[in-house]
Amino acid sequence: MENKENEYPKFSVLMTVYGEEKAKNLDSALESIENQSVIPNEIVLVEDGTLGNELENIIKKHRNNFTNNFKIVKLIRNSGRGIASGAGIAFISNNWIARVDSDDISKRDRFKLQLKAILQDPSLTMIGGQIQEFLNDDTCDIVGKRTVPLKYEEIREYAKYRSPINNPSIMFRKDVLHDIGGYPRLNVMEDYDLCVKFISKGFKIINLPEVLVDMRVDQGLYSRRGGIKYLLQYITMKIQWKKLGVGDTKSVLLSIIFMTCNTVFPTWLRKIIYRKILHRYNT
Repeated sequence: MENKENEYPKFSVLMTVYGEEKAKNLDSALESIENQSVIPNEIVLVEDGTLGNELENIIKKHRNNFTNNFKIVKLIRNSGRGIASGAGIAFISNNWIARVDSDDISKRDRFKLQLKAILQDPSLTMIGGQIQEFLNDDTCDIVGKRTVPLKYEEIREYAKYRSPINNPSIMFRKDVLHDIGGYPRLNVMEDYDLCVKFISKGFKIINLPEVLVDMRVDQGLYSRRGGIKYLLQYITMKIQWKKLGVGDTKSVLLSIIFMTCNTVFPTWLRKIIYRKILHRYNT
C-alpha cells in the first residue's frame, strides 16, 4: 500500500448492500478496497434495509480492519440502489466518490490509475474503465468483458445507444450532482441516467483503457435483462434523454427496437447475445 495522502486528491468509496447479498461476496468486495495500492480516505456503506447476522458480521470485521473513516448508513427498508446511493452521498466528506458494488472486486491499482488521471486533467468530472465478468467465485473464470469508449466525444456518441460507462468502475465529483439535480433515484438504469445528465451539462467524462473491476455475474443475470417493466422504463428514459440532447430520433427508435427484441427473446438466446456479441471476451 502506498502512502499518497498528500499527492492524490482525497476520495471516498460509496457502497450499498441489501439483505440478499452473499456474505462472502461482500467480504471479497471490501477486502479488494483494503488491498488497494492507494486506499480511500473514507468508506460509506449504506445498509439498504435489514441485513442478516452474516452480513452484519462482515461489515463489523471490515469496519475494524479499515484504517480510515468507515461510516455506516442504515435505511429502515430496502429502497433500491438509486435511493440508497443518494442517502449515502449525504454522509460523504470528500468531493471525489468511487462507486464499488457489494459483490465486485476492484483491481489493486484501480484507484491509483483514476487518481493519476485526475491529476493529469483537473477538468474531469467522471472517470470509468473497463470491466471483466466472472462466474463461480473464480476471477480467473472470465466469461465476458464490457468494453466502453475512452474519449469524451466517443462517449457522448455511444451514449445515444448504450450506457457508455461501467457503473462499478466509476469515480465522480460530488459537487457536480448539484448541477444535475442530485443522484438519480431510479432502481434500474440509474448509472446510465447519471452519465447522460453529466453529458447533457457538458461535464467531461473519460474511460481508462485498463480493466479496473472484476464484476461478478450469475446465471440469473440474463433472465433479469428482460421483462415488460424494464422495457417500459427503458423507453421512458430514452425519450427523456433525447430531450436532454443525448440521442436523436434514429438512436431512440433503434434502441427501443433492440430492447424490445431483447425482452421477448428466451433467456438462452439472450445469454448468447451478451456473451458472443455485447460482452464478448477475447482471450
